[in-house]
Amino acid sequence: MEVHSATEELQLQEDLEGLGRTLRVADVIRRRDLEFVSKPGELVESEFETGSLSAAARKAFALMLRKAGPDAGSDKTFTITKKELRGSHKGNERIQPVMDELLRVIVRIRTTTRKGKPAIMSQSLLASCVEEVSEDGLSVVEFEFSENFKRVIQRSDYYARVNLGVMLALQSRYSLTIYDLGCLIINRQNRTVRMSVEELRRRIGVPEGSLKNFAELRREVLAKSKAEIDQLADFTVEWEEIRGSGRGRPVQSVKMTFLPKDSSAQEEAARELDRPKVGRRARREGTTETLEALAPPLPPAKSREPRKAPLPPASRQLFPEGSLHFCGDNRLLAILGDFGGGWHKDLIAQAYRRP
Repeated sequence: MEVHSATEELQLQEDLEGLGRTLRVADVIRRRDLEFVSKPGELVESEFETGSLSAAARKAFALMLRKAGPDAGSDKTFTITKKELRGSHKGNERIQPVMDELLRVIVRIRTTTRKGKPAIMSQSLLASCVEEVSEDGLSVVEFEFSENFKRVIQRSDYYARVNLGVMLALQSRYSLTIYDLGCLIINRQNRTVRMSVEELRRRIGVPEGSLKNFAELRREVLAKSKAEIDQLADFTVEWEEIRGSGRGRPVQSVKMTFLPKDSSAQEEAARELDRPKVGRRARREGTTETLEALAPPLPPAKSREPRKAPLPPASRQLFPEGSLHFCGDNRLLAILGDFGGGWHKDLIAQAYRRP
């Protein structure tokens, strides 16, 4: 899976009259069927006024934004299947609560008035949502973006090009917010952003009354987000705590710096995205144990079928050695995907090779 977030290779069409850079990038993503979403920088830098979006709601909105593509600023009703929205989750029971969040939670987005003066927009991200009652995979959700959000994305000229694979793999809502911020500024000359502690809390959506002291914020937000992002993204994040004067010298602001990985570290992140989610935290913390797929028990001796004679050497196809991550046999990979029961392909191969 590719994890590169660089934007230099995007050739934007100049003939898309009336579209800002954010929607023009969305057009490139749609035409080339890239596994990315173009998020307006105004949304990435927004703050929560009431409530906070869960990780599931943040992922769902990104998928809806990608579905709308360059038409996201238009007065249209968009359609997305429940299967697309739920991702790797098996059931549809989380979809309605997620849509309720997107209709209810109010965000504050920096924008401009119709006269071009700086302003702050306060509104939910969706204006309406209609979910089909049917529970099959092809049932759909119809949605419309709020009027103010459409106005923001129509004018947006700076964006975060977010990798869908990384976004869907991140587990924490705080990791998702900080990852979006990294995608926004990683290709800038200045890759550092400084925020007051209160601004950081509002931006990442820490619920009112939670993580009251900075030690909790450091442990539950900064440290855990850094661990997830460093493992999965094509950049790393560092932070510096700026302390004030006076008794105890409390932390007043945080300076975050995003650093691109070298090619070998990016390849390792890509390999991790292809590995099963189970065991990812253990691998990140260096406490991973070797997992082995146990071969099914043999049937009783009387009911065993006689072994078939081996194929002659000329007609025998050798099973590939090493990781199947680099296997070029598309027929074999298709069989593993269809009949592997959700097991990682290398674990299946390990059990198959066992004498």
